[in-house]
Amino acid sequence: MFKDKNVAAVIVAAGRGTRMGSEIPKQFMSIAGKTILESTLYKFERSNEVDEIILVVNKDDMEYVKDEIAVNYEKISKVASGGLTRTESVFEGIKAVSGDCGIVLIHDGVRPFVSYNLIAGCAEGAYNHEACIPVVDVADTIKEVSEDGAVKNTLNRAFLKAVQTPQAFDYDLIMDCYTMAVTEDKSFTDDASIVEYYGHKVMTIEGLPMNIKITTPLDLRVAEIFASIY
Repeated sequence: MFKDKNVAAVIVAAGRGTRMGSEIPKQFMSIAGKTILESTLYKFERSNEVDEIILVVNKDDMEYVKDEIAVNYEKISKVASGGLTRTESVFEGIKAVSGDCGIVLIHDGVRPFVSYNLIAGCAEGAYNHEACIPVVDVADTIKEVSEDGAVKNTLNRAFLKAVQTPQAFDYDLIMDCYTMAVTEDKSFTDDASIVEYYGHKVMTIEGLPMNIKITTPLDLRVAEIFASIY
């Protein structure tokens, strides 16, 4: 709970990991003796702000996750089956949270290095502003490129940020926005984009550089290094 609002974490782990080039979905790969998903769940299980966890997985993984993973986490109230898109999967998770929920944190199941402070900071941001996301500075110069590969424009890096999760929202706000998005058959790459699309302001807080999303073999190597240090 954050102040007077119950907090639910929707952990999305329904992907198949095609960019990893492995038959094993990336969330079930192991780092330092634990699967990536288990390391992620551990942070939310131990967070003082989180009251319940909704875990969203691919329907083919439901039995394994329920029997081998979910039973080890007291805060997991439901394992939900994901949809065809990330938007549909997150919506299934939001619909499954308890009725007294006030704040929803939506997090990638393959970001195991999220910190307790970041979870708390996002919850506070949602409490104060209704919508809050963690961001980090962009190190590289970013250019807008046309379809034929020609540079159209060089963007001002000072106003660009890379977005992370957890993304945190007032429950009624995110439920309303997701309901409209799914009804209108729209798909988005992150949750804040949906809130922005329907005309709401999203505030930012400082993210965590090591809070990486593990999607490629290189990410996995970096994660192994992080796990050996922290």
